[in-house]
Amino acid sequence: MVRVHYAKGLLELFEKAPALQNRIEYTLWFFPEIEDIRFGRAARSAYYDSGSGTVRLTRGSSVYVIGHEITHYLQDGRHFNGKTLPEGERQCDLFLFARSPALVFDVWEGRDSSYLGKALNLGLLKELYSKEEGQMMVYEACREAVAMYKERPCHYIRWAEKRINENIMQRLRHRYS
Repeated sequence: MVRVHYAKGLLELFEKAPALQNRIEYTLWFFPEIEDIRFGRAARSAYYDSGSGTVRLTRGSSVYVIGHEITHYLQDGRHFNGKTLPEGERQCDLFLFARSPALVFDVWEGRDSSYLGKALNLGLLKELYSKEEGQMMVYEACREAVAMYKERPCHYIRWAEKRINENIMQRLRHRYS
């Protein structure tokens, strides 16, 4: 069972935004390797505070944002006691999306944008795939890329982005054939 530590400011925020705590607990379910983690309040936008090892969130932090910042925690060998993940924003999103289709950024509502998504044709993705199909397709490509990284950690992010865009274009061709 994960030990979650909430800073005073975040506990106060829960009084105004109780759904935030529910989103945190839901998101943590996808990170079984975490034994101990700290959460605090962010003033403007969510971030991972590597100095203190604290995930800092705002009132409106989505499941994607929470998962993204937790993944940054997993990249930090100074605070996370398990096997760390490769560092970087795109790496962060790829390893997050490989955990579950439920954690794939919600491009259909356009609220959050991912670093991995910047290389994707999101307009066509939203047009050609239902939310569930798109999330599953991105998840599967990211999962394959993580397996590729474990075998030979070279170009796995570009491979995932290319694979997702190829799937989008294949669906587009099929639609008009």
